[in-house]
Amino acid sequence: MPSDAAPHPSAAEHVSGLINGFWAAQVINAAVLLGVPDHLAAGPRTFAALAEAGEAHAPSVLRLMRALVTLGLAVRGKDGRFALTEAGQLLRADVPGSVRGRALFTGDMLWKQFGDLHHQVKTGGRTAAVVSGPEGFAALQQDPARLHAFQQAMAESSVRAARQAMKVYDFGQYRTVLDLGGGYGGVLSVLLGAYPLQTGAVCDLAYLDQGATAFLAEAGVAGRSRFIGGNFFEAVPSGFDCYLLKFIVHDWGDEEAAAILRNTRQAADDSSRLALLEQVVPEALGATPRDQAVIRADLTMMGMGGKERTEEEYRTLLADGGWRLWSVTPTGDGFSVIEALPA
Repeated sequence: MPSDAAPHPSAAEHVSGLINGFWAAQVINAAVLLGVPDHLAAGPRTFAALAEAGEAHAPSVLRLMRALVTLGLAVRGKDGRFALTEAGQLLRADVPGSVRGRALFTGDMLWKQFGDLHHQVKTGGRTAAVVSGPEGFAALQQDPARLHAFQQAMAESSVRAARQAMKVYDFGQYRTVLDLGGGYGGVLSVLLGAYPLQTGAVCDLAYLDQGATAFLAEAGVAGRSRFIGGNFFEAVPSGFDCYLLKFIVHDWGDEEAAAILRNTRQAADDSSRLALLEQVVPEALGATPRDQAVIRADLTMMGMGGKERTEEEYRTLLADGGWRLWSVTPTGDGFSVIEALPA
């Protein structure tokens, strides 16, 4: 029964904090679009210098910089100049662990999609705010800047996920690895960097060839990697010991996901292994940051026609695709390595 008593102040603060969470993503997005983190890479600068470098309105840049200070991403010295904090450094394009691509992706595509959440829940359909599914990938091809921001965000998350996965799963047992649907090849770059005797390929839509080749070269693994243009709904390259799919299965509904897994099984040898890097929905949820992350991802995928799944849902899906679930190993950061054997 509803209570007539006023909510505890801490409860009101908690809800208000959730509601007010909207602004930080757009402050960060604006700063990255203006190049603020990269302009500060060489050291502190005045807001006027930042405005000139970003061809922006100086008084407004000052107000933006004050916002970054309150978010813990910048500091202002006694001389009035601004500098990046350790956290703010991660918004630069040229640092290990950069989240610049994620910031741009969130401030653009995810922002629009979550603004349309009511429509998605009401209708059970995809978001009407952004083009998704196969049409969405085709649309990205026509917009190089957004395509690169999206792929850079995916590569950043792939590198982080691969590093965590390697702590709990031995990818060194495989001589050859296919990073299927791997975009620029973030996962493959980490594995080949860790295992000098391993070779591999990233397979994705042909128009990503140049970006993936450049990314793998920058990672220093060009000599042991290659890009294969293809569509996993049509066919999957054969001859690999490990077929690795990071955040691919969750992009699609059950019918499409099973088709990808069946094509992968058709390409795989009986001795090959399948490794999925995905978030697994717990059977019991709480209000923890980890549970929030997987459900946030599930709502994101809902708008694009995909879904996050429980372990039992993965077991069923893999069986439909010709695989047998062997193990689910959490990485410690909210993801799991889901290993499957040919059925």
